[in-house]
Amino acid sequence: EDHEKPINEDEVTDAHRKAYDEGNTSGLSANSLGSAAALQVLKQFTSGGKSGGSQTELISMAMAEATKLFDKSGGASSGNKQDAVNGAAMTVMKLLVQSKFGGGGGSIIGGAQSGGLSGLMSLASQFAK
Repeated sequence: EDHEKPINEDEVTDAHRKAYDEGNTSGLSANSLGSAAALQVLKQFTSGGKSGGSQTELISMAMAEATKLFDKSGGASSGNKQDAVNGAAMTVMKLLVQSKFGGGGGSIIGGAQSGGLSGLMSLASQFAK
């Protein structure tokens, strides 16, 4: 089942790069759009130096971002808006779990110890192993 598979960091990072850096969402599935939105929210969260945000907050932010991205991109190559929202929520959950259990030295929401963006990126590279 999808929710039991570990997240593929390369796919998430790639989807994020396409959607946010290149503004090119063609060929991305709704699920990928959701993953990209989730990573965007986590990046904003960690680079903003915020800490102590709840999982629920992060998930709802990611879901809102996924909705925005889906609408802005005029849909996805496959799947619907609900798939994008689900994809975002699942990605956040998996990233949080993997950061806690992947020897990342604390969760993404660790604030100072996550080292902002670079902390998230090094966390991301650990997942890819």
